[in-house]
Amino acid sequence: MKFKFYLEKEKGESELVLNYDNSTSELRYDNGDIVIAQNVFKDWIPFYKMDAGKRNLTKIKIQLGLKCNYSCEYCSQRFVPRNPNDTYIHEEEGATAQEITEFIKRFDKISVGEELKFELWGGEPFLYFEKMQMVTEQLHKKYPEAKFSVITNGSLINQEIIDFIQKYNFSVSISHDGVGQKTRGPDPLEDTDKKKWLFKLRNLLVPDNRFSVNAMIHKDNDSRVEVQRWIKNNFGVVPIGEGGTVDAYDEGGASMSWKNNEEHIKYRRKAFQEIMSRKIDQFHILTQKIDNFLNTLKEQRPSSSLTQKCTMDLPDIMAVDLNGNVTTCQNVTASSNNPDGISHHIGHMDDLEAVNIKTGTHWSDREECPKCPVLHLCQGSCLFLSSGSKEWRLSCDNSYSDNVVWLAAALYELTGHILYRIEGEDLPEYRQDIFGFEIEKYAGV
Repeated sequence: MKFKFYLEKEKGESELVLNYDNSTSELRYDNGDIVIAQNVFKDWIPFYKMDAGKRNLTKIKIQLGLKCNYSCEYCSQRFVPRNPNDTYIHEEEGATAQEITEFIKRFDKISVGEELKFELWGGEPFLYFEKMQMVTEQLHKKYPEAKFSVITNGSLINQEIIDFIQKYNFSVSISHDGVGQKTRGPDPLEDTDKKKWLFKLRNLLVPDNRFSVNAMIHKDNDSRVEVQRWIKNNFGVVPIGEGGTVDAYDEGGASMSWKNNEEHIKYRRKAFQEIMSRKIDQFHILTQKIDNFLNTLKEQRPSSSLTQKCTMDLPDIMAVDLNGNVTTCQNVTASSNNPDGISHHIGHMDDLEAVNIKTGTHWSDREECPKCPVLHLCQGSCLFLSSGSKEWRLSCDNSYSDNVVWLAAALYELTGHILYRIEGEDLPEYRQDIFGFEIEKYAGV
């Protein structure tokens, strides 16, 4: 799909018009000259339509169970039915050990790549600490060079967990929204004992770049500057992961989504100003979004090489539970269904070639995505949100407002001009007037 980008050096001065094709990643001046192109991406691999099986695995997400001691308003797991056998306390120790041993044996049937990473997931994963220990110990024996990581709310850290993390060289991300933490639940830093253990963990991992704080942006927590300031004042100078806007999986996420054009424009203006101020330099997303898009232009990566945002459509990335069931992603269970009633149980470790993601919609099969100017930045939002649903529309709008700002920041870095309008076939007006400049012009502001 082709678009026209309208940019200004300063408001009302030195307009620049660029032509952009999201299918070829070509960006051209109005006279047809290419704006930027180096090392054209000729050896691209077409995307997988999620039915390619799983093989030569490089990342395996192991779902320990969805139990959690927090209740985040926008949690993607809140609406997911738990497996009937999802327990972590009442099983006999011997039975649990046998379950883990059988799980590890299944790895004899799979192929892995030269580099392998295991992510251990909850709920809150340290509610399953005994299982996590057994899984990690046996996987480490089998794959001694593999890397391990975990995302946790940080409320259960103690010396035993720290010793375990150090022994197996885990990378740890703490889910915390900084100034907006109230939407997640209690703040572990307000508990003296929890804070002590968290800071001990931070001090051990930061020098090895194995510690980060993951924060999400939404209507009630819309300033990355304020989030970074809070995290810097409380955690210190640490990397901030995530950093994107929430998806609306249910009413919780919907309540934290921007609802009208005025709210979207207000957020876009704030987000762009914060990016340009460079006061959000602890956020990994700052360089990731801008650099990735500029590299897409340089290499002219076609949209047909674009994966989903989560990358779960790739054949070398897999989510699996301890029974060997392969699921759409780590945030669902084998006993749960997508909004259209299709099971998230998409295969089994015993036959990975038969894995077929029928529970999601690839971006190329959505009406909106191929026609979107921020396709290469958004990557289709969440794949199992149902097209046409309220939740999909809200999530799509959230993602557009966030990613059009990153698009504007990347184009500013490239041209020194500010993107203010995008025109394209079927692109609604509220997505064309990015910062509301034209609304102001017509209103006489």
